[in-house]
Amino acid sequence: MSTFFPHVDILALKKFAAAAAAGEQAYRLSRSATIVSSPSTGKRKGKGKVQDRKPPYPIVTGCEDTYHVGEQMILITFDPETVPLGPHSMLAHFPRGRPTYTTKALVGMTQIIRDHAQIIAPKIYGYYDNVPNPINAEVVLLELLPGECLDDIWANLVPRQITTVCARLGELLVKLFNCRSPVLCSETDVPDSPPRTAAASARYRRPILLGPPFDEGPLIHMEPQNAPTSTHDYLFALAQRPERIFGCREEMPGGRETGWPGSVPLSDTDVAAARATWKRLGHLIPYHSGGFYLPGSLSPDARFTAHAVLQSRGFGVRHRDMQMARFVVRWAHPGDVHSDATLALTGWEHAARAPLWSCARMPPWLEPHLHPFERITWECQRSARQFVFRSIFHGDLVPQAHAWEWVVAYVYGSTERWFEGLVGAHWGFRDATEVLLVRLRDHWMGERPDVPFPLDVNEKYCSDLPGVGGVPARPDGVQSSERVVETEELKWDLVMDRLSSDVSATQEV
Repeated sequence: MSTFFPHVDILALKKFAAAAAAGEQAYRLSRSATIVSSPSTGKRKGKGKVQDRKPPYPIVTGCEDTYHVGEQMILITFDPETVPLGPHSMLAHFPRGRPTYTTKALVGMTQIIRDHAQIIAPKIYGYYDNVPNPINAEVVLLELLPGECLDDIWANLVPRQITTVCARLGELLVKLFNCRSPVLCSETDVPDSPPRTAAASARYRRPILLGPPFDEGPLIHMEPQNAPTSTHDYLFALAQRPERIFGCREEMPGGRETGWPGSVPLSDTDVAAARATWKRLGHLIPYHSGGFYLPGSLSPDARFTAHAVLQSRGFGVRHRDMQMARFVVRWAHPGDVHSDATLALTGWEHAARAPLWSCARMPPWLEPHLHPFERITWECQRSARQFVFRSIFHGDLVPQAHAWEWVVAYVYGSTERWFEGLVGAHWGFRDATEVLLVRLRDHWMGERPDVPFPLDVNEKYCSDLPGVGGVPARPDGVQSSERVVETEELKWDLVMDRLSSDVSATQEV
């Protein structure tokens, strides 16, 4: 019996894992037989004849609770003699979130990432995306990636190893950025397991967008958010969440609960104020879809190029939970500090399509936080970001495709990212949102004094109140370009000058 998952039928899980391992062995056996076939005659050589022998059925020797890559899972191990081609172990992961859709998103996004983005991610051996099923839970059987959890080894890495990890991280960020789609969605179009009726299958496989803002509170029990096809529609969907809960004839239960320990439910006045605030935020959406805050000092060609990136109708992939524990490092030569490494990322149920300016961001452990127990000091974070930037620019001395677009989106999309977090905050943070609207107005007046701020803000919120909970206390990197450390040190203005001098050449930068 599992302590982590007492409701799981362990015997059924073992049978499911054994069947998945047998299927994987058969797949690897067929590939091996194809590889050793004679190219001229098509007849298999001696090695192929040996492989024609049917391997014994996988026998499970262990089924233990484990904590891996930031998640509670069950580690399943097999008798190596019964799985000569592997896998010798696999992980049973039980996705948490919106029923059915979260499991489908994990499977679909993993397939997209592995097949199209060429990013190292755990292979999926099998899954159940609905209940009832023999295991009594939604489950995904994942590959146990070889390597070390970055969270466990970071403190002991030497500078050379940190440089290597940051280089691989930069490559990964650009690959996510370049994995484009014309629809803002989570990849959930995967087969049902166990099979459903045709009508139910069509419902669960339609394009939708998952994510914490759209699955908060009672929203998780409502129909999922349909996949938008534009940045404006995406931000508008974020702003409409309070109306979906409180604007109906019958208010959705649980909408007034904030989730904070000891807090009281929202009153009628609180609800009315939250709905009014998010309606006001909706009026700011046209200015935050991309490019409004581009500095006037850029040349016309540079502005055109930057606008094309920030307002792109092709959307990349954003992973919303890139905590350090999600990364797995595998050294080419363990023990050699000069060894190269590969970097894998897990937790793909937390990934979805997003605007390019939203995709261009650092993992949270490389961004300073006002927290007394930072995982990495601000100085080390700054150094690590520099290594990541250099990798994005050069990629082991070979320029990466569209790397310059990531740079443009990161530098000039900072206000858009902050506004996305603001309009996507929980409606219970209404007072903090009004504080930040005052700060947004001040930022607007400093960056775009030629355009009047379209909203009236209440000056009583001008006191220096910190942000609360999920709402940032100040804009995420929203500063004038001369005050952004990376902008100054890497001379982004020179980058944009190069863009303006030869737009076509920038694709090779």
